[in-house]
Amino acid sequence: TQSTWVCEISECSGCTFVGYFSTEKADDFNLACILTLPPFQRKGYGKFMIELSYEISKKEGRAGTPERPLSDLGRVSYFGYWKESLLKEIIQREGDTYTIKFLSSLTAIKSDDIVHTLQALSCIHNVD
Repeated sequence: TQSTWVCEISECSGCTFVGYFSTEKADDFNLACILTLPPFQRKGYGKFMIELSYEISKKEGRAGTPERPLSDLGRVSYFGYWKESLLKEIIQREGDTYTIKFLSSLTAIKSDDIVHTLQALSCIHNVD
């Protein structure tokens, strides 16, 4: 099942289309496609739509991941969102022990994305 969500801003003259994202329930994708129109890029609308897609996943009780491959801008945007979300949860629970599965249940971020993000931040590493 696919759903499309539209992002608009309200102005005196009416609503202005900013962008959209679509979700695909198959294959655990919480975001299949995202578009922010060029005049509205780098103003937080893409981040807002990414965050909204994860909030929807939380309400559905499942972890999600974006459809791959990610564009260069998508990779940067998602890494920023994952980093912020994960570090917020880790800092709130400073001194606690937690698992990747627990972080996934709190954030609705798929475990593979959590591991990749924490490795990129040098928070975890593989043990041979």
